[in-house]
Amino acid sequence: MDALTLSPAFSHRMGEGEAGSRYHSMRTLKTICLTIVHLVKQAWFLPRTLAEAGKDRRRQIVLDELEAERLDRIRNPSKYVGR
Repeated sequence: MDALTLSPAFSHRMGEGEAGSRYHSMRTLKTICLTIVHLVKQAWFLPRTLAEAGKDRRRQIVLDELEAERLDRIRNPSKYVGR
């Protein structure tokens, strides 16, 4: 859309007649269609998103355990002399 179609003067010139009503109806219809498309995309990608979140969570748990062991080795080196 260009600046002319978005300006208040354009809306005022269109008035409450058929052309102004059609413009607002088409804009509303476009917004509804885009919203529906967005919701369908989100529903389609939901299983993949949940699977990735589960993988990330499991990966973070492993990294946290490794970090805890690393810090324990630094704090208590005598426990790990033979390893």
